[in-house]
Amino acid sequence: MNRRPSLATVAALSSLLALPAFAAKFLDVRPVDDQILMVHLRDGEVLFTDDGKRSSAFTGHDWAPGDDKLVPFGEPLAVMEAQVPGNWTLTDAGGKAVTPTVVHRKSKVMNATNEWQYALDHWLFLRLPERLKSGEAYTLEVSAKTHTDKESVDFVYDPTSQQSEAVHVNIIGYTPASPIKSADLYLWLGDGGPRNYSTFEGNTVWLVDTTTGERHAAGKVKFGKKKGPDSGGHNLTGSDVWHADFSDFTKPGTYRLAIDRVGASAPFEIKPDVWQLPFRTSVLGYYYMRIGEPKDARVPAPRQPRFLPGEDPKVFTVYLTDFDPFDPEWKTLKGDVWDEPHFKPAAKSYFNQRRLPGNPTNPKAAGGHSDALDWDRHLAHVSDAYDLLLPYLMSRGALSDDATGIRESGNGIPDLIDEARNEVDMFLSLRDPDGGYGQGLTNPTTEKTIMYQAGSTTMAAWANAANAAMLAEAFRVAGNAELSAVYRDAALEALAVANRQKNHQLDDLQEVGDVAMRGRDFQQMAAAYLYNLTGDKKWEDLFVAESVAKNGPVFLEKKGAWVQTWASVAYLLSPHSQHHPKLVKHLRESFRKQALEDNVVWMDKRPSRRSSNNNHWQTAHNVTPVAIAHLLSTDEGEKRRFLASLTLEADWGLGRNPSNMVEMTGLGSRCVVNCYTTGRNDGTPGLHPGHTPYHNLDPWGFDNNGSNPRWFMERGYPEWEKGGWPHQEGHFNSRYSWSNAEFTPRQTMRGKMVLYAYLHHLTLSR
Repeated sequence: MNRRPSLATVAALSSLLALPAFAAKFLDVRPVDDQILMVHLRDGEVLFTDDGKRSSAFTGHDWAPGDDKLVPFGEPLAVMEAQVPGNWTLTDAGGKAVTPTVVHRKSKVMNATNEWQYALDHWLFLRLPERLKSGEAYTLEVSAKTHTDKESVDFVYDPTSQQSEAVHVNIIGYTPASPIKSADLYLWLGDGGPRNYSTFEGNTVWLVDTTTGERHAAGKVKFGKKKGPDSGGHNLTGSDVWHADFSDFTKPGTYRLAIDRVGASAPFEIKPDVWQLPFRTSVLGYYYMRIGEPKDARVPAPRQPRFLPGEDPKVFTVYLTDFDPFDPEWKTLKGDVWDEPHFKPAAKSYFNQRRLPGNPTNPKAAGGHSDALDWDRHLAHVSDAYDLLLPYLMSRGALSDDATGIRESGNGIPDLIDEARNEVDMFLSLRDPDGGYGQGLTNPTTEKTIMYQAGSTTMAAWANAANAAMLAEAFRVAGNAELSAVYRDAALEALAVANRQKNHQLDDLQEVGDVAMRGRDFQQMAAAYLYNLTGDKKWEDLFVAESVAKNGPVFLEKKGAWVQTWASVAYLLSPHSQHHPKLVKHLRESFRKQALEDNVVWMDKRPSRRSSNNNHWQTAHNVTPVAIAHLLSTDEGEKRRFLASLTLEADWGLGRNPSNMVEMTGLGSRCVVNCYTTGRNDGTPGLHPGHTPYHNLDPWGFDNNGSNPRWFMERGYPEWEKGGWPHQEGHFNSRYSWSNAEFTPRQTMRGKMVLYAYLHHLTLSR
């Protein structure tokens, strides 16, 4: 039977037909504050196939057809129409309708495929002619001209529960005893510039219990700092910053921080063990940088292949060469030579020519931590082991967590030690037939059948001595005398090899992380830990002879000159008598000097309140001198200041930043989702946890989009540099741009490892 549609149905269909069948997706409407609404829209998204199949399965760098696809939501947002105030109408419960006085916008690539198809996210900021009323119901209507998939959205303005992107907190949480519980108020409005919150000064800051709804007055909004250069010289915030701190509040629970006439933060916890999760995620991050792990060792699976000679791949071979970074020929090659021959096959000839007579191989080379999606492992990586072991030693063994989720968890050895041991063992495995120590392993050939082992050097012998001695000390502290002796003996053997060489390389420099050590610094470090292990005064004498602090306090880490941090901590924490009290005093004063002058001083000068000051990479958190100074200080006021510095630095990367995001994969509700790292196409959705991308915006070349972040910048709005984008917002949610979204454990993870581990240790000691 035929039926004619009712007039109401015709009207509804007409309304639907007035909108595009598919259009920009309406993700959210929320208040920035009572005068500005924010609308978040997306033009499309990239979907990833994660079935563990095709040639790219478990690998990293590799990509195969079918790994991803861009799914547009239809017509992209009509950006010109979206910024017409008359295309938006806000109606209150009483029927009163207003249109915005102006609509500001920012747009950014947040979805891109391997073949560089992309979709934009858009944030529209509707400046209202009248203030929103708390508790009032509203309907926001949008014209079909904008090409959005909704014609209206209902909401109730409730600044105690609705999240405002202007409120920035550590979304993981705070400890009750923290000397500072920080929150910031600011927002950059795209072509509307920074929001001016000067008229909000003095507004009440509330903590709202997410379970009971109970509100606790916790402070007032205060002006912080003008926008300007920040850590690394970057303008990180793009805005003046106001503070909404709640340092005196100590009651455990789950809360939102709410500001009168603004809105609320993401939920966070106040609890004594709040640093445990960042600590464990950081350890897992190192685990998932390992090479050589069985595919079934963990879920998600570690990256593959294992690159074990003769085993996986079966035809895989490591050839020995006499080519090393101190060879004049090495310096004639362009780019990162460790990438040869993976990226530059023409350079294969250098390694082929420098193979040793008879083509000897190393069938035992295995393990270690890679840098991002590369496979090479070389001496610059030793700082990873040092900064895994350092917080364990600083805690005097209290950081004994054996349940972080790495393969060895539950074996009775603290996971920090197990993770460092993997790195130490890899370097010990790079012995040549004459007993020398190789500098490292290159990336594999394109066919993944060959790696080359760089030549053996005295520098590598010094480094192996330091590696093994520090690990032996950790086993001593852990009460494992058997393994302590094994690595003590390995350290002594490496020292003997180094001392037999004609070229001692004592004043040559070796990159470690983003700093450099001399051969004598490695030697001194080995001596410091051997003194702790043996009590033999000859090792103390060697440590003292090489100390840069003999004559007075100095920076114990001087970029491009020396690093004596790890050695000096060993001596200051020695279980044996220290026969040089003047040097002990100088070392303690040296750590205090570096912490105050190079780090803590910036806490009060920067809009971000960050103290990290060794930051070419803006996401790094290098404040280790502050942690050591806190450990050594006996002045309670100074200890509180050091702890505040550490806490503020950690807060920034855990959400108190312009994007309200955790700058690490796998941690919290607003973490990094996509970056240039492992865990792709391994049968488990998402990437591996614990990895921190650079957010770099400088080009590493202009030959393709992966090497030039300006590809992203040029597709956003407003213009990146002239438009005033906050530098920290240089995250584009892409798996394929190594120049923007890559990282290395030794550059963006090791500082965090010390920071989170040390803060976690403090909660264990209470």
